[in-house]
Amino acid sequence: MNSLSREPNVIYVGRKPPMNYVLGIITSFSGSNTKEVTLKARGQAINTAVDAVEITRHRFMKNLSIDKITIGTEEMPPREGEGRARMVSTIEITLTRVSPAKKEGGEGSEKTESVMPTHPPELTSIEGIGVNRAEKLRSCGVNSVQDLANFDPKELSEKLQVSEKRVSKWIDEAKKVLKQ
Repeated sequence: MNSLSREPNVIYVGRKPPMNYVLGIITSFSGSNTKEVTLKARGQAINTAVDAVEITRHRFMKNLSIDKITIGTEEMPPREGEGRARMVSTIEITLTRVSPAKKEGGEGSEKTESVMPTHPPELTSIEGIGVNRAEKLRSCGVNSVQDLANFDPKELSEKLQVSEKRVSKWIDEAKKVLKQ
């Protein structure tokens, strides 16, 4: 019995960097009969789980779709020196792979397209913009990829205290993302 995996195709997200979990997702889907992979996280690891899913979907496996997201709260035993239990938020994100057969020509490709989420791309889908940078951008009035694409590079550079060259790259990539 493998002590590392309690459940097949389940990845428990903890304190490692998001790219470690991206690799785990890709590896889990490398099996030919793997239809879905679930990431489970709680507390502060929820951010890492969401980042890992988005990085995987936007940069490595564009044929992944979010099948289900379940959120909840777990009661954790008290820490040493504490008198009562504490509540911790939890999330389970189930990813499914859209089969290549559905992508090939005809009506199938239209159906596959409708399965994909139609929400606008996140700021973190832009290379070089992580969760922290996205928060700083929001504090400057950049709340979406569309906002970023329309912003003046020099003005945003001054607000963020980041080089104008870097901001210009983000704006250019935002425009590319919106064209897709």
